[in-house]
Amino acid sequence: MQATVTSNENIFGSYFHLEVAAKGIGRKAGPGTFYMLKVASGTDPLLRRPISLHRVVSDDAVRFLYKSVGRGTNILGRLVPGDSLDIIGPLGNGFKVGKSVKLAMLVAGGIGVAPLLGLAEHIMKTRTDVTVVAFIGGRSEEDLLAIQEFRELGVRMYLCTEDGSLARCGIVTDTIEEYIKRYAPSGTKGWEMFSCGPKGMLRGVDAIASMHKIKHHASLEANMACGVGACMGCVVSILDRKAGVPVYKKVCDDGPVFDAEDVVW
Repeated sequence: MQATVTSNENIFGSYFHLEVAAKGIGRKAGPGTFYMLKVASGTDPLLRRPISLHRVVSDDAVRFLYKSVGRGTNILGRLVPGDSLDIIGPLGNGFKVGKSVKLAMLVAGGIGVAPLLGLAEHIMKTRTDVTVVAFIGGRSEEDLLAIQEFRELGVRMYLCTEDGSLARCGIVTDTIEEYIKRYAPSGTKGWEMFSCGPKGMLRGVDAIASMHKIKHHASLEANMACGVGACMGCVVSILDRKAGVPVYKKVCDDGPVFDAEDVVW
């Protein structure tokens, strides 16, 4: 579909908020889904860029949070209101919140926070019986994202930076361990984790979830060419529970959200 850029704000450093409008673009979107953006009108660059949904503004408008790190996203950063953008989406299978969940632990590393803000908003609108807490980590203060938006939703946050430039000095898994030790002396029944970030962080979070018997849903990152499952360029190894052996699944089509206990890290 052809969407119109309504805003493209450099929030700080290399991070941007991009908002686009098109009829129905947000109607079927859910937290954890993504869109494929064609950043130029020609064939250079040829491939679209996968960008996670950050927030549904309305049925006809969505917002993305992205980091300008390469040629494609650098081109995105030069878009201005009124520019046209060719977009496919929403795509993929997003986060699902089980009926028995009482505490949702959202765990983000850097730009991995992008899909989790929309998840927090969705839970708080549709599940008033669920408490939401967010654990957000980054290399430095610049990499702690969406803090104000989470604060406006009323989400309790636990922040850390690896260099100690803001909040606690350390990594996010240490903060999670401390939280569980403090608030779950009698167990973690009704707790679930929802995470997105670097693979190493996701692996560490899953080890904690497994140890404390907390169901963990992880949004995986992968290089994507098509975004619709045709090219097989984004496969990951996932355990087939029935067969008891690993099989290849497509991050774009089968994911990007998987039960983390099934991921062959």
